[in-house]
Amino acid sequence: MQHSDIIGSFTRVGLAWSRDEHIRFASASGGAVTSILMYLLDYGLVDAVLVPRLRVRKGCAYGVYEAVFNSKDLPSFSGSVYAPVFFGNSLRSVLNRRLRVAIVAVPCIARALRGLKSGSAVAASSIRYIFGLYCNNTPRLCASRFGIKHVFNVDPDDVVDVRFRGSGWPGFASIKTKSGQVFRALSPEFWDSGFGQYFYDRKCLCCSDQTAEDADVSFADPWTYTRGVGAGKTLVVVRTREGLEAIEGARKAGYIEFEELPSHIYAIQYTTLLKKVSKVTCKKYRQSYALPPSISTIIHELDYIVGSRLAKREELWPLLRLYIKLKYTLFRPLIALDYLLDLSFPRLLKKVSKAWK
Repeated sequence: MQHSDIIGSFTRVGLAWSRDEHIRFASASGGAVTSILMYLLDYGLVDAVLVPRLRVRKGCAYGVYEAVFNSKDLPSFSGSVYAPVFFGNSLRSVLNRRLRVAIVAVPCIARALRGLKSGSAVAASSIRYIFGLYCNNTPRLCASRFGIKHVFNVDPDDVVDVRFRGSGWPGFASIKTKSGQVFRALSPEFWDSGFGQYFYDRKCLCCSDQTAEDADVSFADPWTYTRGVGAGKTLVVVRTREGLEAIEGARKAGYIEFEELPSHIYAIQYTTLLKKVSKVTCKKYRQSYALPPSISTIIHELDYIVGSRLAKREELWPLLRLYIKLKYTLFRPLIALDYLLDLSFPRLLKKVSKAWK
């Protein structure tokens, strides 16, 4: 077991991808999570898995956890859910029935599940695997309306289906209207439109954990190791004995391929470092920050404050679009100064990014 102040405890870091090419192509980043969950169900290591189903109403995307008992149903859940998720009665139901489950969760939910396991014998016995997803932030309930309106130029009220990822890597965001028309845009283009930068809660800004440190295994896009990604691969951080057994079992059973990486540095992304920086506007939140603030990280906080205020009211969205166009001109000289002074954050970022491939 190794430990890093930036990514937490881990045993291995590698790349994994589904051996089913359809699952690999249809998933957000290689289909490793889907295929490992299928392995756990098929081999009777769990009775059910809890995964969120993406839904949309009047252009507002959200996820609702569902218990899945048949592995053949899992591919329909593949792809990212860039929206709030709700458990409903799903978790309570599996705990009441004493079912063995694997749960896919973002860092804050993974932390809550780990706490639940620590405080409840029933939960400790029932929750066998926590699979964590790297998370920059969770867009608010109606954040998708902004993307639909300003990326696709479509009336959000006319949209009946939304998909944030899929069709290879990094994939496409797509929507379907009531008339059956389908619109697509590159997923990074949709995320970077403002949808992924300003439509989230302040707690996400202050959160110090991008990598799901409380999970058994953490999964992410391979932004730091894109060599040979093809239709998609998943960055994997194995953290516990149970997680390692799941990865090795799925590999030996032919569900996934796994390639170990030579250093944990590939598990450190730009946002991983950014979240570990102490936030000057987050004093009331107790977080495990590991790095001091820098000029560019303070600008990030100010940028969020301005943009998020414009994002809260739909009638201000045109002003938000204008702000997005102008902000780089406004902030670029200050960010350059950060690098010129060689402060701690840009210095560490340069050191880490040199290893990325």
